[in-house]
Amino acid sequence: MKAVFQYQGLISENYKQILRENISEMEFVFLEKSGDDMLIKEIGDADILVGYSISAEIMEAAKKLRHIQIPWTGFNRLGKEFLKDRNVTVSNSHANSLAIAEHALALLTSAAKLITQRDHGMRVNDWSTRYEGVDSVWLTGKTTAIIGYGSIGKKVARMMKAAFNNRIIAVKRTKAEPDGIAEFIGGMEDLERIIPEADFILVATPLTEETKNLVNETHFKLMKKTAVLVNIARGEVVNEEALYLALKDKQIHSAGIDTWYNYPRGEVRIVGQNYPFFLLENIVMTPHSAFKILEREEVFLSDIITNLKRVANGEEPINQVNLELGY
Repeated sequence: MKAVFQYQGLISENYKQILRENISEMEFVFLEKSGDDMLIKEIGDADILVGYSISAEIMEAAKKLRHIQIPWTGFNRLGKEFLKDRNVTVSNSHANSLAIAEHALALLTSAAKLITQRDHGMRVNDWSTRYEGVDSVWLTGKTTAIIGYGSIGKKVARMMKAAFNNRIIAVKRTKAEPDGIAEFIGGMEDLERIIPEADFILVATPLTEETKNLVNETHFKLMKKTAVLVNIARGEVVNEEALYLALKDKQIHSAGIDTWYNYPRGEVRIVGQNYPFFLLENIVMTPHSAFKILEREEVFLSDIITNLKRVANGEEPINQVNLELGY
């Protein structure tokens, strides 16, 4: 059985070794360059693709393909339209959820306490933020709203409840009963109900046609002026213009953002957004890098290894996604 790993730019020798030690009977091909040409060359006799983006040409060449394993949670770039009439299962991975939840907490606390703003001043020996400007906000005893109460959202909820005694309210695709962490778990139709109550708002829902621009100008107007928003979902879930204006006009206290609207392509590393977020002091920004953590390979590979073994054994893979619904 053969598994082809689409170029990711992040696969270390340790990553490869862990795979080989766990599934010694499988042939692995790790593509070293981006682009479809190399993938088309290797995919013809492959049973499994560990990757994130396909095309009509790739699927035409993939005569034996049985399973696509996405190495992370999001799959909005996959190209689901090319899988019609193909008996190919698709799974994503939730193994990075703890790393993303920790990063979300770091963004939230940094934004709430204005850490980067004060740090920038001290780097030029400027103590002004001690005497003037915006105050930070309390973390303890507040209310956290989770938009997208899945694997990541639940982990952040546990952290905020345990560390800061926060009240947790949430929305997800379908309503649910309180679970001992969140006291309210509504449907997406309840979004405008929970936002005015929240001191902290975490966006952790998948990007689908329904969730694009889910958080928009209407919702920012409902937020407290002391609210802190964190987005670790996908950029487009939060309307970019509305986010920028809410921060610029001080409609909310601050934000922590890890997922964006424009991304590097190829070898390019300097890419701006459509609005000058870099000019704002009340935002903490990271380049979609929550996954970039020491000793990550073994943890992040757990779901991939499980599914490679299951497919090899003729079993149903875990974490299968609904391509029509987008999660």
